[in-house]
Amino acid sequence: MKKIIIISLLAIFLINIGGKEQEKIIIPEDSIRYRVIANSDKEEDQILKYKVKNALDEVINPILLQSKTKEETKRKLLENTNLMNETVSNVLKENKQDMSYDISYGNHYFPEKQYYGVTYQEGDYESLIVTLGKGDGANFFCVLFPPLCLLEGEKTESEKVEYTSFIEEIFHHLFK
Repeated sequence: MKKIIIISLLAIFLINIGGKEQEKIIIPEDSIRYRVIANSDKEEDQILKYKVKNALDEVINPILLQSKTKEETKRKLLENTNLMNETVSNVLKENKQDMSYDISYGNHYFPEKQYYGVTYQEGDYESLIVTLGKGDGANFFCVLFPPLCLLEGEKTESEKVEYTSFIEEIFHHLFK
């Protein structure tokens, strides 16, 4: 019975937000953002960005799986900086890329971004930033705490962006 109530509430929520033309997404103040910034917008740099992101996912996700607070998430990220450095270094070596990179945890400026009616507010946010090479390319964006990952899709000729949300993932998981 509980599952039916939860599914019904999620369905109503998703139906209500589905038709909005302009939606203001506000990421909680008590959050930790995450970005992987590509060297450039060249196809090979964008592919490398996703390889680094995917390798870091395999390291970061299990570490943060049981994090209940922002402080715990921050502590776990800082404790595993060496592992993240090793992971990025290995991906670069595997892909025969001799480029610099930087992994930085702290307060970083995020400009306001608008994609298809969704606005992400500008400001300084506590975040983990991985910058590849010059860091002049498009970036992958996510929120590590709370785990509200919003994926900045790859740019295409139609400039279409794909978003996923935590609530939508729960909804799809319940209907598998």
